[in-house]
Amino acid sequence: MLNNTRKGLAFAFLVLTFIFWLISMVTPGWLHIKFSIFYIEVCTNDKCENKEYGNFFQKSQGFQIAVILQIKSLVALILCAISAILVVIQTKRSTTQHCIAVIIIPVAATLQCVLILPTVLINILHDPSVKFPYSILLSWLGTLLSIVAWVICVIVYINERNRESQNQRHRMDHT
Repeated sequence: MLNNTRKGLAFAFLVLTFIFWLISMVTPGWLHIKFSIFYIEVCTNDKCENKEYGNFFQKSQGFQIAVILQIKSLVALILCAISAILVVIQTKRSTTQHCIAVIIIPVAATLQCVLILPTVLINILHDPSVKFPYSILLSWLGTLLSIVAWVICVIVYINERNRESQNQRHRMDHT
């Protein structure tokens, strides 16, 4: 019963992680210049419009960096979703599922940290007086929630493994 509660809690934290990461991906709050993972807001003569990176950078190095950021954020989001599915779906191989989740959650969190740290440094170096961009905060909260989910998944994995080994010993004793 306690293990099911932990699984539900891990699932809830992973869903919240997914939501925070998704919102941070689509909002333009990564840099002080209204920079999003998928578009940049360009303002000229008091008129602002969103432009895709391909249209803005014209295949320059800025475009390549934007594509790398997009890939990292999408991979982290997909790994988070896979982890949540592995935690919530019950199969005969639940120990293996939890082991996989325990492995891929830190990978997703690391990818998010790789997105967060450079943008924080860019913001600090460019203009330290600028308010902290909210997309970084959302992504950071999602990363913290993923770490909590990972700890819970580790506990569930250890409990599942211990339960399976006890069941195997019990079967061996009765044969």
